[in-house]
Amino acid sequence: MNIIVILRQTPDTETKIKLGSETNKIDTAGITWIINPYDEFAIEKALKIKEQAQSGEVVLFACGPARTEEAIRQGLAMGADRAVFIKDDSLEYVDAYTISKLIASELKKLSFDLVLSGKKLIDLESTQIPIFVAEELGLTHISFVMKFNEVDAANKKIVCDRESEGAHEIIEVQLPALVTCDRGEDYPRYASITGIMKAKKKEIKEIKLENIGELNSRTEIVSMELPPSRKEAKIFEGEVPEKVSALVKALREEAKVI
Repeated sequence: MNIIVILRQTPDTETKIKLGSETNKIDTAGITWIINPYDEFAIEKALKIKEQAQSGEVVLFACGPARTEEAIRQGLAMGADRAVFIKDDSLEYVDAYTISKLIASELKKLSFDLVLSGKKLIDLESTQIPIFVAEELGLTHISFVMKFNEVDAANKKIVCDRESEGAHEIIEVQLPALVTCDRGEDYPRYASITGIMKAKKKEIKEIKLENIGELNSRTEIVSMELPPSRKEAKIFEGEVPEKVSALVKALREEAKVI
């Protein structure tokens, strides 16, 4: 079974985000970049399917600025076979619609049974790209899949399990299809030293943007602003009656809620 995993790169959740000189962009200096965690779950699921089938390949597909190659190498070190990379620094702030069109235009040239992606991007909380890609390619799309109960490569069929409103939905779908992945029981494997060394020699096919076409974004980020900082918590000390009195006074005089 041939599986493609759409891979994106996002800032580490521990990174402190600052606005750039232009208010519609962030300051990228000092940011630690990682594989979007939900895409990492998708890679793990893809590798497990390949291991169970004992055949096929896992191909990573990325679209973004040059720095995205670091995330691609990490995915290859986990065990993916090769990668396709639409590489151009102008893609840093391109909208989801345009990224989806670019990815879909190249996926049409590839042979695959299943496309996987993370359920969302952790930086923008966006779920759009894989759904747009599925629509562009005319693929059946199943979202928020926790695990695959069955993968039948011979009959081109998968059975997916996803949570919905506190219950589980079991969905059977014919391939090819596109699935967005939640974590479920799959924790991404650590790349071994051997895997890291092999990743340096694995193929990353670079595609220049100029060979695809012009960018036609439908939306743009006009401005960004950081959330207001929280006030420091006030801790009341003393015996319980004293703390209660101090709390009531603060609520009445400072917060003015009573």
